[in-house]
Amino acid sequence: MDHKMMLEKLSGKERTGLFIAVVFVFLVILDRAILAPINDRIGQINREIKIGEKQLATGLRNVSQKELVAGERKKYAQYLKNTGSDEEKTAAMLSEIENLAKKTGVSLVDMKPRPAQNVDFYIQYSIDVEAEGTMDALESFLYQLNASTQLLRAQKLRLNLKNKDASIVKASVQITKISI
Repeated sequence: MDHKMMLEKLSGKERTGLFIAVVFVFLVILDRAILAPINDRIGQINREIKIGEKQLATGLRNVSQKELVAGERKKYAQYLKNTGSDEEKTAAMLSEIENLAKKTGVSLVDMKPRPAQNVDFYIQYSIDVEAEGTMDALESFLYQLNASTQLLRAQKLRLNLKNKDASIVKASVQITKISI
């Protein structure tokens, strides 16, 4: 009852102002309670769509290059074969190093295999080699080593003259090979 009496006492302008204020409060409540959460959810969905589109574009690019990657993998498949134990792989490395040394005229003084190391997704085999030879022979040996079909690499190299007057160079090389 009190509300009716209060409304009846208000003038036309006051009633219109009160009506506008009530409508405004209703619209604010509607915006905060319903429209804002819906708008936030639509924004979130749009962001998820953009992320999905980028992932799809990346996936399509990868699929389009599938044959290229498969062809490249076939080229290098002979290097990726994981046959034999660690000892067999180390023995194959030692044999290859000895053959390359004979071929290039380098004298092997000492070879010390290191234990195989698991690194991320591959295994690394290392051998420390002490060798002697002329600078040309050592250069040829290192070149042949890096060109080997076993994918051998000279990681660390230290060179010293054997004698001050001699042309013989002593080399300490760490040779590595990776295998999957």
